[in-house]
Amino acid sequence: MTDGPFVVPQRSAQLLARGATERELGGAAYERRAHGLLLPAGVDGDPVMMRVADAVGLLTTGCVLGGWASLRAQGNTWFEGLGIAGVARPALVHCLPGSQLRHRSAVQPFRGLLHPEEVIDFESFSLTTMARAAFDEMRMAVNLREAVVVLDLATSTTAGLPRTTVAWVEQVISGHHKVRGLVQARDALTWGSTRAASPWETRTRLLARRDADIEGLKVNVPIFSLGGRLLGIADLLDEEAGLVIESDGGHHRENRQHTEDNVREEDFERSGLVVVRVTALDHQQRWRTVGRIAAARRDALHATKREWTTSKPAWWWTWPPARRWDGPTR
Repeated sequence: MTDGPFVVPQRSAQLLARGATERELGGAAYERRAHGLLLPAGVDGDPVMMRVADAVGLLTTGCVLGGWASLRAQGNTWFEGLGIAGVARPALVHCLPGSQLRHRSAVQPFRGLLHPEEVIDFESFSLTTMARAAFDEMRMAVNLREAVVVLDLATSTTAGLPRTTVAWVEQVISGHHKVRGLVQARDALTWGSTRAASPWETRTRLLARRDADIEGLKVNVPIFSLGGRLLGIADLLDEEAGLVIESDGGHHRENRQHTEDNVREEDFERSGLVVVRVTALDHQQRWRTVGRIAAARRDALHATKREWTTSKPAWWWTWPPARRWDGPTR
């Protein structure tokens, strides 16, 4: 059975009802994905989507797929359903009144309030809207910062992925009053940005804002020479100080990306900007990293050279790649 981009495993009872034998189900023709859930052998696909498919295969009447699995099924590939240390998390499943679903490694039943307008039909099963899915991920996040990461990735206008909007997420939150994690989800709205392009970038922004106390950071902002040449897109810019904060996530480790980063950084520095880089490892030593950011900002405030601008030249508005950074924001 195929639903969109993935093959959904079948319950053994369903396969038996369609004529399969116990011997066939226990043989090499099928792969056991969970207790009583089988997939034809040889099916290969994206590991995350296969986990989503497992959850779909376990849904019963009155169940609605939610959380990270709903976001992933709708095309937002930032959401992989991983917890601390990369451990796979079960998919959240909303169980409407009268439905029955047991907790398994692949699914986590939830029997809280779900409004009808928060549910959409997707092929042969139902899932929550992206806004409701984002709300659930935000309230279940391990802390406020990770809740902001969820909000940023679910609403990003720069990532080029299917998304919801902050207004829709806020509307969902306003429709719930007694659910665990509600306050955290509501507080996350204060810290979000629709211009974020990666989870580590969001974490670095929160480090700079909440710990280094830098206000007014611009996110993924194009910076130009005074002659109108694009110097690069800064992950984070403290325009007052002339400080660029670059967040090195996983993709920055690729050789080509690393070379491009070096060229961009050199252009920034030749124009009078001070650049500080923050890696994933730097987040493990938060206060040392905060000290580095603060020191870099002091250096930037004392810099006398300022041969850069964020004012966009006329050509920018007709350059197709610019649409990523200055496209729709609603």
